[in-house]
Amino acid sequence: MTITNNEKREIKELHLKAFGKEEGPVIGDLVGDMLEEQETISINIEKDDKLVGNVLFTPFKLNEHPEKRCYLLAPIGILPEYQGQSLGKELIEKGVAHLKSLDVDAIFVLGYPKYYGIRGFYPTYVALPYQKEVMRIDAWKMRELKPGSMAEVGGTSVACDAIMKPEFWDLNYEPGS
Repeated sequence: MTITNNEKREIKELHLKAFGKEEGPVIGDLVGDMLEEQETISINIEKDDKLVGNVLFTPFKLNEHPEKRCYLLAPIGILPEYQGQSLGKELIEKGVAHLKSLDVDAIFVLGYPKYYGIRGFYPTYVALPYQKEVMRIDAWKMRELKPGSMAEVGGTSVACDAIMKPEFWDLNYEPGS
């Protein structure tokens, strides 16, 4: 998916605003790095000719199941003044439709269990990158796009280079450790 430099700046700025002063700079840098990766899929929502929401999907590899085509959903951002209008749900569903058209097996996400649970994501036994032992974590979820394709699938995983940093994955991560 080809994205112009102006579009990249606009998407990065959206995430800076969506995540606020504390998290925005880290997420903005992450978004910038992800948009440099060739296989990143960017889905937008515009209102009145203005970018108001964005979600990124990046390739996600299952080490024990290399034949599976999977993507990671991260991050999803909505401008603060547009939050609470179901635009996150709309972005996810637009992404799901696009990824289904690409014959993707599943989407993975690390996020609020209730939010993603009501959007068709459920806990998985595929380990988070950097996770030392395979166990079910309620915030780590998967949405199967091809029915039955992920049955009995577990093991370890690797995300794209931009997000393969412990601070994004290790549930016990302490900065500076």
